[in-house]
Amino acid sequence: MKLLRMLLIGMVSAVVALPQTAAAQQPAPKALVITAHNVTAEAATGRANKTLARPGDVIRYALVFTNLTAGPVKNIQFVDPLPKGLVYVLGSAKADQPVRLEYSIDGGKSYSAQPMIEVVENDKKVAKPAPQELYTHVRWTMVGALAPAAKVMAEFRAQVTAAPGEAK
Repeated sequence: MKLLRMLLIGMVSAVVALPQTAAAQQPAPKALVITAHNVTAEAATGRANKTLARPGDVIRYALVFTNLTAGPVKNIQFVDPLPKGLVYVLGSAKADQPVRLEYSIDGGKSYSAQPMIEVVENDKKVAKPAPQELYTHVRWTMVGALAPAAKVMAEFRAQVTAAPGEAK
């Protein structure tokens, strides 16, 4: 099975250290968000030597970030939207560095380690874990800093549910 994905490599600019008193007055640093740009099976149809994924196939998605700065980088987030026609394989997200994993079921508006939905059972609203078909995004937030020249790799798997051209 061929990988149907563009690899996203982020670059970070150096941050100037502030004196302790000035740093205390500054707002918390914003996260460096790296958003994946997935290649769909339909976009890959014109490529030579590429095999298309078919319903039932499982695709491995991987994102790699390399710290190209002279200092450590903090607040790194990987965000990967699931393309239409794919379903997240529960439990498949991981990274080779310590991360906090979260998922979205609302198009990336909110994230949770365990997305929940409300269902009605016996005339009562009950919270239940969201089914994998509702997952829209996977997000990894690095715990700690990434040293200069170091890399972090995050990945997950998704199962193809629709043939090319059907997932619109």
